[in-house]
Amino acid sequence: MANKGPTTLPPSPVAYAFPHIQWDPLGALRLTAQETALLRMAETNPIEYTLADSRDASMYARVLLKLLAEASAAGAGTGEVSKITETCTDEQAMQALDADPLGVVTHYALTKLHEIIASLGSGVSGVTVGAVFYVGKDGVLVDQWKALLRILNKGGKGDAYTQKGAALCLAHILLTSLPSQRKTAPAVDKDGQPIKARPISYASAVEPLEALTAWIVSQLKNATGTSVGLCIPALTALVGGNETRLLFCSSGGIKYLSRQLRVGSKGAKPGTDAKKKIGQASVQQLYELAFCLWILSYEVNTHYSIRSDFSRDGACVGALVDLVSIAPREKVVRVALSSLRILATCTADQSTTPAGSPPLDGPAFLSEMIACGLMKAIDHLKDRQFTDPDIIEDVDILHKLLVENYKEMSRWEVYKNEVESGHLQWGSTHTEAFFKENARMMEGSDGD
Repeated sequence: MANKGPTTLPPSPVAYAFPHIQWDPLGALRLTAQETALLRMAETNPIEYTLADSRDASMYARVLLKLLAEASAAGAGTGEVSKITETCTDEQAMQALDADPLGVVTHYALTKLHEIIASLGSGVSGVTVGAVFYVGKDGVLVDQWKALLRILNKGGKGDAYTQKGAALCLAHILLTSLPSQRKTAPAVDKDGQPIKARPISYASAVEPLEALTAWIVSQLKNATGTSVGLCIPALTALVGGNETRLLFCSSGGIKYLSRQLRVGSKGAKPGTDAKKKIGQASVQQLYELAFCLWILSYEVNTHYSIRSDFSRDGACVGALVDLVSIAPREKVVRVALSSLRILATCTADQSTTPAGSPPLDGPAFLSEMIACGLMKAIDHLKDRQFTDPDIIEDVDILHKLLVENYKEMSRWEVYKNEVESGHLQWGSTHTEAFFKENARMMEGSDGD
């Protein structure tokens, strides 16, 4: 399964103020002399030096988490810095530091925490994320993770940058605990020598994973593009793990992800300036949402419940067809088409349909796609020139499957699927002859 690689955190808008933070006057942070010295040492040395020893790296990470906890408890996240969205000049950053020092400290701590995680993930130092954030003989997650959750729980009153950063850092820390993410090959130190694997307790990360997933789903429920943008980096990271994909799906995530795609693409028309006409979401945000849905679609063959979520109310298929129809950018079309192809070719062989439930497999999804107008959209795509061979292959395969499925459907089945999907289209199923022929089919069970 392809992935986009590590999700990065953009620079803080007040980053120019970081070198000017004075720790001694900030009594609200309750730093010890040793912790202050560690922060200063980390500023004067390359990050690789600080992370070369797992004990030093763990201590540094916990000091940063303490900064977040103490600053948050003292009211950081709702001051002047939380209102800044554009990158500040040196002068503006210094003014922000004077007006809201704890807000700047929070940005600083999250930036450094993300830098630690990114550096450890590259494997340069030989120290792992697990060795830094999971401690003791059982490898239990450090209790200080709650500082990150506290930032998320500030909700709409919080600082957007810190909420995005806290969610992303927490996601990467928790991913390390997943059994599916454990490396089969042993890690090596900076000299290339094998490092003895340390235990990591997945059980200690279950509660934080549930809390983070619940927060992400709550952001997706919100119809504003801003709040959705806060959770996309963390969600993009989490869908990389099998356990977290299942957790997200069981929390109703597919429904809300599909809803955001429908909201984002609403009002866009083929051939228009997608960036301006695409509704409440930018093209990049649509791509990231569609990317997450594509990764989740790989679970349909093994879980009936996930197939059911993809089929529910036609929302997901409808959202993907809309993306193909408006075709805002080639990369969006690519992930949307690939998702549709996976759905169109899925089977129930590995996860049988529960007794009394409707069958959900490729033909069922193809019927939904036909009702949502995918055949017309595919016809348009066949006339376009694409540079990506995967798009060309997906278009050809979907066209073939759609035509074969359409031939096997009666005109009544086509009309019924259109009604159920909410995508009624003028055609042979909207003539006087059709309605006379199928009048009895439209009656209820009691002839009403």
